[in-house]
Amino acid sequence: MQTEPVDADSHLVEIMITANHLHPVAQVFSVPSSVSVLEGPSVLEHLNRIVTIETLGMPILGRKDGLICNANGRILDLATVCNLDGQAIILGNQGTGKDTRQNLASGIPWNEDLKVKDADDAISHLVLIGQDPFSCLINLGIEPTDLSTNNWSELGNSLLSIHSMCPNTIQILTPSSHLNSMIDALKSSGAQHSDIDEWRSVRMLSGIMDHHELNPDNLPFELGLSELVALDKGCYPGQEIHARMESRGVLARCLVRLKSDDLIPVGKSKIENVGRVSVTDSNQYDEGWVALALIPYAAEGIEVIRFENEVVAKVELI
Repeated sequence: MQTEPVDADSHLVEIMITANHLHPVAQVFSVPSSVSVLEGPSVLEHLNRIVTIETLGMPILGRKDGLICNANGRILDLATVCNLDGQAIILGNQGTGKDTRQNLASGIPWNEDLKVKDADDAISHLVLIGQDPFSCLINLGIEPTDLSTNNWSELGNSLLSIHSMCPNTIQILTPSSHLNSMIDALKSSGAQHSDIDEWRSVRMLSGIMDHHELNPDNLPFELGLSELVALDKGCYPGQEIHARMESRGVLARCLVRLKSDDLIPVGKSKIENVGRVSVTDSNQYDEGWVALALIPYAAEGIEVIRFENEVVAKVELI
């Protein structure tokens, strides 16, 4: 990808120049997500036993992106962590909150004073994405150069950070009671408020995964998420499986993007000369249909997939 400097109110910020599916400034989406809060003096130590990344030593307002997996190494939930003083916010996928909180609570040792709280309704998740989302934040008092994928920045009672899967994307955690006022403030700064159905297309075109991919059907390495797995840390559920996969260096499947003029069918299909293809999600956008799919790793270099219903889809690596 090319980069070029953009002068935004005397602040020089470097933004990524990406595909034309992105709004020229930014769109803001309210993305359904699970939010859990872990409280207690040993928050980071406990999280380190549960998630796939190292959480020990995280600074206040530090950010880590990991996964919660089962004993077979398969994904149960995304775990985007914000470390606060004696608290941690865990941002996860839509619909996974109850199970994730159960996993967090069931692993608490008897001698540790920790509490797991449901924040699904209390905290909302906004996504600001476009070719220049940073320009929308300057009028709100946010210095773009302060934002990164490694920390959260405070804006009143909200938290902002750059999405780990897409540098053109700002994630915002805000109290649900202030959700509408935050959206209005972003709209006043040039963002377009868009509905969740459009988010489905935007996130697939941008290579952002959600519960359609981050679920027990899949393993982290198949999705290209090796950076969310720390094999050199203490034990966590699924670590043995992940270590075995990493040492063998052989993958059965890989994630790709599909584009077509016609509706791409969701689900599993057996494709001649390709093998089994599992389409996780499909949605219409301005130029046709887009989908994410897992295909046999041996077929990684294939350029076109022809489904049984004669739908032809172009294959793009993510």
